[in-house]
Amino acid sequence: MPGKGEGRTSRMVKGPAALVAVVAARKGLQLGWKLVTGKEPPAAPDDKQVPLGQAVAWTLLLGAAITTARMIATRYASTLLPSSQRQSLPEPAPGQTDSQDHPLPQPEAPGLPYLLTLAVLVWRRRR
Repeated sequence: MPGKGEGRTSRMVKGPAALVAVVAARKGLQLGWKLVTGKEPPAAPDDKQVPLGQAVAWTLLLGAAITTARMIATRYASTLLPSSQRQSLPEPAPGQTDSQDHPLPQPEAPGLPYLLTLAVLVWRRRR
């Protein structure tokens, strides 16, 4: 998502782009789930009536799809901005460059779906 150091225009473009991408990814994943399994995806994966394997699979797929859609949307949206408003990549650690000697982007913090999945797993283990 947009960082605090970015300009207002950048945030106004990247935020809605990420939101639209997340909604589209969720709808697409729901359609794909229904096509593959023939059933609706779990509405509440933490419900005890949903088999554990199905709940874990849905949570992992949804988390990966949403995080990927957000990342792609924000990157694409940043290309629409004038070069003066784009945020530059952070400097790499010593020795970290890709095959074309460009700095590698630093990894982001874990996404919300990952943290929610982790919290649910920890909570279930304690019960």
